[in-house]
Amino acid sequence: MSDKVIRPWGYYRVLHEVGMGVKLKELTVEPGSSLSMQKHKHRSELWFVAEGIATLHTLVNDEKKHLGDYGLYQSIDIENEEWHQLSNIQDFKLKIIEIQYGDKCIEEDIVRKGEQ
Repeated sequence: MSDKVIRPWGYYRVLHEVGMGVKLKELTVEPGSSLSMQKHKHRSELWFVAEGIATLHTLVNDEKKHLGDYGLYQSIDIENEEWHQLSNIQDFKLKIIEIQYGDKCIEEDIVRKGEQ
């Protein structure tokens, strides 16, 4: 298990890696925080809500659209090239177990809205 990587929204840590094609991470999103609107070219992701409530948004015709709120033990599939934004609009922490899979599961495979 790796050390915590601190971000403005909380932190993540890598729990396990299998070559370049599979990575298991734990994301902790602080109350009222959101990750950036992003997509990936080389990987898909599976999110499992381990604690809290996850709010998910996407982009449709360049407009932000609410996809849903996901509670304890629910999972969410994020395909490669799919815009997604994870938020915690609750008053308590959100913990996501993220499984990345694809050609390359690297941090550099993030395209943020406005950077493409």
